[in-house]
Amino acid sequence: MTAEGVHVQSRQVLAGGVRCHVLEAGSGTPLVLLHGTAIDSARLSYAPSLPHLATRHRVLALDWPGYGKSEVPRVHLTMVDYVRLLEAFLDAGSLTRVHLAGFSMGGAVALGYALQDPRRVASLTMIGSYGLDDKVSVPLLPYLAMRAPILRRSVVWGLRRSRLLTRAVLTHVVFSDARFVTPELVAEVHEQLRAPEAERSFVAWLRGELRPFRLDTSYADRLPELAVPTLLLHGRNDRVVSWRKAEQARRRIAQARLVLVPGCGHWLPREAPEVFREELLAFTRQVWPVAPGALP
Repeated sequence: MTAEGVHVQSRQVLAGGVRCHVLEAGSGTPLVLLHGTAIDSARLSYAPSLPHLATRHRVLALDWPGYGKSEVPRVHLTMVDYVRLLEAFLDAGSLTRVHLAGFSMGGAVALGYALQDPRRVASLTMIGSYGLDDKVSVPLLPYLAMRAPILRRSVVWGLRRSRLLTRAVLTHVVFSDARFVTPELVAEVHEQLRAPEAERSFVAWLRGELRPFRLDTSYADRLPELAVPTLLLHGRNDRVVSWRKAEQARRRIAQARLVLVPGCGHWLPREAPEVFREELLAFTRQVWPVAPGALP
């Protein structure tokens, strides 16, 4: 099968009482892709790579509740809630054993689940992953902004109203190479930012995770327990999560491989899609094949 011949299907799955949207393509061993927070969705991070990955896997790219085309949750979700929702999604699809790959926040959710139920995870890939360390120095201003309604509304209002500000954030924070910040991508991201559901989900997540000088979720102390083959993919110029955190994690995980991508920022699946696809497929090819699952 070639990437040109792959059909990507859009569908809804009931997981833990929440209707979640998933992009699905291909057949064979299941590969579940988890996106990040803020400006992200399954389509934004993974749509360009789905046809390529689906030549070897049955790929399922999940929209978290409140993002993309998934239902807005009735309550604010914590990291523990996201891990539980991932488990419910796998249960809903009778996916007994899968390859897991997560970007940023999605990487932390995948890691949390792999620690909880390693028998169900054939391999784990973390891309620019959050949750590797709680010693990241968090500036006081973002912390205060999330708790000061006027300041928070001003920042969010600016991003939702101004494509210029959206471009600036992508250029100076998310990407390393400004050539990838195309007008088409800015329009896609800006459309996601304009959705009030995504805004509420992101702000709620930040309020739960940000502390004055640290991040709340860290699996650093549990990394030596991780019992699944692990790939860490990280941009060498990542301004959001330093590559040094991935290097520290590699040394603590028994079965880990680290790939640093030169000249790449945080959004690796979009800034280095060829590297993302090639490294992920090469990695899943090395691990023991798993029985295909079925989504109802």
